[in-house]
Amino acid sequence: MANNEEKHGIIKTIINNKGYFLIYLFVILVLTFSTLYLFGLVPTELKTIISREPGQDYKGNQVGELPLSIKITAINVDSQIYNPATTSIDVLNTYLLKGAVRYPGSGLLGGSGNVFLFGHSTGFKFVNNQAYKTFNHIQDLKSGDLISVFSDKNEYTYKVLSVKMVNADEELVEFNTKSKILTLSTCNNFGEKSDRYVVEAEYVFRNSIRN
Repeated sequence: MANNEEKHGIIKTIINNKGYFLIYLFVILVLTFSTLYLFGLVPTELKTIISREPGQDYKGNQVGELPLSIKITAINVDSQIYNPATTSIDVLNTYLLKGAVRYPGSGLLGGSGNVFLFGHSTGFKFVNNQAYKTFNHIQDLKSGDLISVFSDKNEYTYKVLSVKMVNADEELVEFNTKSKILTLSTCNNFGEKSDRYVVEAEYVFRNSIRN
């Protein structure tokens, strides 16, 4: 009988002070998650969810804006760009099924360095998922063609310098460049070695898209 009365007393106390109880519970959850994150015990997929969506700038020594979309009028490319926070091959391949992807750790718009974007391309005319055609025909770009990459505030224009096919064993890109460069690459599967087209472009100018 005493145990039942004690349990009912605890439940009644929680109900009467549910506001404080919820606050304490939230604080405990935050502290627990922070501790797990600090020691690397948070699953990669959960880390990705935290900062995977466009519009969130990364902290650290990188300066600039995240790319959110890309348009290339010459070859009818028009795609959203995703910004995952992990280099997990599985996660990158998941985002390739949605559109173009910026490789984590590569340059940011407006800052020095190489902004590396990759996406699917296919020779099939009809596909169920249009993301497989994200970077279709980038091999048809010519020197001088313009590429527009958008942040949430600005349009950054790049001019194509070169288009080439690289060997599967060739190192793809260098991120830490002093000049402002954009690199586009096609990928059948990010973790899979295969020959691919690579487009290199140089920064030309920026236009504000917000007053």
